Amino acid sequence: MEEIRRMDTEELVENAKNLEVEDHLLLSGWVYGFTDQAHRKIHDLLEEEKMLPVDFSRSIIFYTNPSPAPKGGTAIGAAGPATAQNMDVYLNEMMELGVVATIGKGERSKDAYEAINKHGGVYLTAVGGTGALLSQCVEEWETVALEELGDQAIRRYKLKDFPVTVAADSTGRNLFDIGKFKYRRF
Repeated sequence: MEEIRRMDTEELVENAKNLEVEDHLLLSGWVYGFTDQAHRKIHDLLEEEKMLPVDFSRSIIFYTNPSPAPKGGTAIGAAGPATAQNMDVYLNEMMELGVVATIGKGERSKDAYEAINKHGGVYLTAVGGTGALLSQCVEEWETVALEELGDQAIRRYKLKDFPVTVAADSTGRNLFDIGKFKYRRF
């Protein structure tokens, strides 16, 4: 059985270059969470040379738009990963702002893998379709910016033992190309 390591977000930021494709982690600590509408707004602010509402240096972004919390249950409703490829157009500029890692689901574009390699970051995947289970790994959350976007606002989430797998590492390797090679048939 493959080893699953517990890692806090600060440790991940410090050691991103040492992580390898197929490393399994239980991640704990603070991450930002948002998807394409907030990315677009950040892009527009950069284009207009305006101040950003959040300092993204040394940060991790979880691509998610969770549902409201059920009564008497978890801190948040379903909190599953969104399709990362939808954010690929913004990845390089986000990594230039200091983002070290992203969490999402699915394969990414060639440009995204190149940005991850160029900036020494990682892409982590969480299992899609498990949002209700993953919500149990969110201890608390808060809206921190772009409240005008409603459920698309930028939020911070405190994760506890959130299960992820390194899907792309800083060397340029990615799980999807490796999997295609490993399981191809002649």
